[in-house]
Amino acid sequence: MPLDLNAAADSAELARTLHGRWQRGEKKSQLEIETWDDATSHGRHFDRFVSTHLGISTTKPSKQTENIADLQRQIRGLGAIPLGSQPAEWELQLRHARESCLAALRSWNDPTGRFRAGAFALMFVTAWNSLAIAVQQKTGGEWRKLSTDGTPTMHDGVEQSLDTKELVALAFAGDDPAKVARRANIRFWVDLRNSAAHRHLPELDLTIIPQAQAGLVNFESALIGLFGAEYALADSLTVPLQLMGFRDPGILASRKTLQAGLPLDVQALLNREAELSHEIVANIAYQMRVAFVPVVPASGRNADAVAYFVKPGEVPTELGESLEKYVVMPKLWQGGIWFKATDAAAEVQRRTGFQVYCHPTPFVGDTEAGSPTPHWRTRSHV
Repeated sequence: MPLDLNAAADSAELARTLHGRWQRGEKKSQLEIETWDDATSHGRHFDRFVSTHLGISTTKPSKQTENIADLQRQIRGLGAIPLGSQPAEWELQLRHARESCLAALRSWNDPTGRFRAGAFALMFVTAWNSLAIAVQQKTGGEWRKLSTDGTPTMHDGVEQSLDTKELVALAFAGDDPAKVARRANIRFWVDLRNSAAHRHLPELDLTIIPQAQAGLVNFESALIGLFGAEYALADSLTVPLQLMGFRDPGILASRKTLQAGLPLDVQALLNREAELSHEIVANIAYQMRVAFVPVVPASGRNADAVAYFVKPGEVPTELGESLEKYVVMPKLWQGGIWFKATDAAAEVQRRTGFQVYCHPTPFVGDTEAGSPTPHWRTRSHV
């Protein structure tokens, strides 16, 4: 029975047949001549037919098309809209979110800033608000505040959005521990914004570093995971320079001591952490404690400062105990002190009173091939 090309089922069957023959190496133009007696389309008829009935693209973009797409991704990564393109509403919201986050970071890293915590909280919550709206708009979810009759609430002719906590609950839903901790971190910043955004509280800066670091990582992960790597902020960021801890050994202060100088309502907000489960508090999506550990590189080339980032679960016990008590750790380091064996023995004797004898001892099997001379190493005995 011949195929009826006007019937949807027959057209889909023909499309599958032609697509299969093309995948096995037959030319599109030859298939077009055989099927439709069309020798002028040069593959375009075949492409449209397969795409319409199977939803499969059989076209390969040109190198120029790929280059243009790559340039557009780079432009979007810089926070701009490619010339000639019409951005979707979600893309405009996403641009607003990224710019708000970068503004928050500029206020935090400003070395002369004295309104750091309040400014960061204000702009960081704005960033999450816009990001949540962008997620809802892209996925077709509701982001507007609706009246009882189901129509959007308007103010001065503009649709009103849900508040940030409601948007976050919709856009970043899920029972995964990391998602729960992320929502808890965002709620922390919303509450802090409401309490401290318009107050001068420099004592607050050091106490909220763990939540700020976790919040930034959360924001970057959401950008990449939901919208693509071209929207990441990493290329715009760097490790901020600082002097605290290098100059003043007294900078080491507990969180309780720092919090004691804050207003009572802000202290109460920070103490809400006790109401959270241990799983949330310990999750790096809620707070991320970063310590700078001074080291001397094994190569012998001294570095002024080296930062080691330790994964959760791999933090040494002693360091973990310190991190539970402190937010800022001193980064004091004295380098350039190297002792020979005799110098070390003299230094030990000076400090302890014990006399150390050093004598060379040949190690068995330590003679180089073809050389009768053994390698001499120093052993010390008390």
